Amino acid sequence: MNPVQVADLEARFRPLTGTEPTVAQALLDDAWAILVSQLPDIDARMTSGATNVALVRSVVSSMVLRVLRNPDGVRTWSVDDYSQTRDASVAGGSLYLSADELALLNGRASSARRGAFSVAPAPIQPARSAAAEWWDGYLPGYLR
Repeated sequence: MNPVQVADLEARFRPLTGTEPTVAQALLDDAWAILVSQLPDIDARMTSGATNVALVRSVVSSMVLRVLRNPDGVRTWSVDDYSQTRDASVAGGSLYLSADELALLNGRASSARRGAFSVAPAPIQPARSAAAEWWDGYLPGYLR
């Protein structure tokens, strides 16, 4: 069952008026369906305590609030000589579960938070060709 209610959105956004609660509930249901499609065991994980319910509420609310805060999907906007650019990810008012949100629910650090690492290369011997071995017979020892 979807643990997020319209009241959760209002607490994170503002009081909804008119038909907004109906639209918000439909978006919540859609966001929950998207989440369940990505994490089919999310109900069991919440019930067992493996996944925090408050975290799930936060993620589902964020999915919906992206649409409610920016229903037209505007990414940039100018006043003089009016200019507007639509964000491709939300241009159609679409809901989506970001990679960072999915990683958060899976208990993994997001890709944006990973630090640098280094890998020490193993020493390898270059492959020797027949020509190189032929030259070995003619090269002085200090050049081999």
